[in-house]
Amino acid sequence: MSQLPCEMFLNIAKTLSRSRANGPGVRAVVWVQGCTIGCDGCYSPHSHPHKRVNLVDPEDLAGWICDLEGIEGVTVSGGEPFEQADGVLALVNAVQSKRPDLSWFLFTGFTHDALKASAHQAVQTLLESVDMISSGPFLSEQHEDGLLWRGSTNQSLVYLSGRYSREQEADWARASPIEEVFLQDNRLEYTGFKANKGVLYNALRSL
Repeated sequence: MSQLPCEMFLNIAKTLSRSRANGPGVRAVVWVQGCTIGCDGCYSPHSHPHKRVNLVDPEDLAGWICDLEGIEGVTVSGGEPFEQADGVLALVNAVQSKRPDLSWFLFTGFTHDALKASAHQAVQTLLESVDMISSGPFLSEQHEDGLLWRGSTNQSLVYLSGRYSREQEADWARASPIEEVFLQDNRLEYTGFKANKGVLYNALRSL
């Protein structure tokens, strides 16, 4: 798994202060930049190159998260969070020291088994520190609409702590939108699992 030259910083593609489409409840979302998996048909191909976009001190990012009100937790997506495991772990630790009430959900293109087999200590500690992951590469030939926080049937929701369980999935599926649009910093931000097939996505592109 690739690491950034400076492991004390996170390379961030973008952030969103409130979302219901990226995990349980209302969540802050951090998209990291860089992914060597590069799944064909990925919703976020712009996040694949390991190029500098926004190098952020995890402590500064944690301060922003901790000041947000009315969120249930934090989601880290990408890009590939586990390719910046040291920085993501530093973020988790910094937030948990001030807001232990917040839950953690990570999207990853690696399978859970591959992550458990990693020799990188930060990967193992991160698995012990977060509540759940959506794991596995996106496979376009196994794509199905309506999968909860997954794009293809090979991907799995893995519960790593006692905070959440599979029994909650039906309620989440009813409450979590497949598309969201927000006005943030005077620009429209789109998130969701329909990507370029989404009604809202294409309506925005036609403006």
